[in-house]
Amino acid sequence: ATQRVQTIYTPGSFTPLIRVETQTAELAKAVRRTLAEKFQQEANVTFPPELVALVDSLEAELQRGELSAANRAWLAQCGLTPEQIQNQMEPEYTPERTIHLYHCDHRGLPLALVDVKGRIAWRAEFDEWGNMLWENNPDNLQQLIRLPGQQYDEESGLHYNRHRYYDPGQGRYITQDPTGLAGGLNAYTYPLNPVQFIDPLGLNACDLTPDPTALCGNPLFIGGMGPNKILDELGSKGGLSGSGSMLGTGVIGGGIVGATIGQVDNAGRSVNPLADKLTQEHKSGINPGGNCTPDELDKLQKQKDAFCNMPRSCSKNDSKLALINKMNINIACAHTRKTINNKCFAGGNKTHMDQENDAFKSSVNCRGLLNGLK
Repeated sequence: ATQRVQTIYTPGSFTPLIRVETQTAELAKAVRRTLAEKFQQEANVTFPPELVALVDSLEAELQRGELSAANRAWLAQCGLTPEQIQNQMEPEYTPERTIHLYHCDHRGLPLALVDVKGRIAWRAEFDEWGNMLWENNPDNLQQLIRLPGQQYDEESGLHYNRHRYYDPGQGRYITQDPTGLAGGLNAYTYPLNPVQFIDPLGLNACDLTPDPTALCGNPLFIGGMGPNKILDELGSKGGLSGSGSMLGTGVIGGGIVGATIGQVDNAGRSVNPLADKLTQEHKSGINPGGNCTPDELDKLQKQKDAFCNMPRSCSKNDSKLALINKMNINIACAHTRKTINNKCFAGGNKTHMDQENDAFKSSVNCRGLLNGLK
C-alpha cells in the first residue's frame, strides 16, 4: 500500500467524521528509536525491564518538559544533566497528512469528502439501499464506506457488514441472520424501511428515530449530527461554514446540498437532474429506453407490471399467509421499479422514485400487520 487511510468516527456510532491519509514514505520517516532502544543497541546490551521502564518514563517527561524530582535525583546520581539526555533523544518527525471531512446523510452514509480549503474532493449519490447512482471523484479517492457498518468490496460488489455480506442491488443479505429466527421470519432481510432503519452489525435493525429508549436514540448515532457539530466549532477560521451544512448556505451546504438535492422525492432523496432528461428523451422518442436498450426496458417493465399490478394492499383482515405473500409482492414490485430507475433512468425522476418508495412503504405496512398477529 502506498498510503494509510484512517477514519475517525463519531463516538459510539458508525458515522464517519474525518478521513486522514498518510503516505507510506511519510510513515517511514516517523519511525524512531526510544532512548532505551538506542542505549541498548549502541552498547550491545539488554536492559532489565525495570530499567527500560525507568528510561521510558524519563524520556516521556523530557518530551513534555516536566521532569520530576525523582528523575532529576536519579540523573544527578549518574552524573548526568537533563540537557545531556535530551541531546541523545532522536528527533520526532510529524508526517504530512491529508485531511478530509465527511458529509453524511441522516443515516451516516457518506455523500461527500471536503478538504481543509472547503473544496469538494469526492461526492456521490446513493439510493436508499446503498446503491451508488453516480460519483464525482476528481482526486481519484478510494472511498469505500457505505451504509452504517458497511464497507464496499470491489471484487464482489457486495458490502461487508460485520457479521455477513449485504447485496445493495437486491437490498438484502446473501447469508442468513446468525441470530436465527430472533432476527425475524426472513433470515436474509435488510430493514424494509432503510430510510429510517439501519443495521450496522448485520444482526439487528436499529431505529434512527431520536427516541431515548431506542438503540439509535443516542444523538451521536444520527448521521448529520457529528459533522455539523465539527463544522460549527471550526467556523470561518477553519475555512468551512458550520451551520451552513444544515441550512444549505455554507461551503458544504451550498456546494453539496444545494447542488444535489434541488428536487427531492417523498422519502427525502435527491433527484438526479439527469433522470428527468432521460425520461423526457425516452417519452419523446429521441432516446427510447434511456440508458437501457428498448428491449431491456421492455423486459424490465413487463416484470414490474407482473408484480405491481397484483393485489398487494394489506389490511388487518388478511390472514398471516396473505400478509406474507403481499409483503413479498410489494418488495418485488419495489425492487423491479428500483432496477428500472437505476439502470435505465439515472435513479428515476421524482414520480418514479415516489412510486418505488410507496411500494416499499406498503411492504413495511404488511410487515407491521404481520408482527401484530399473535
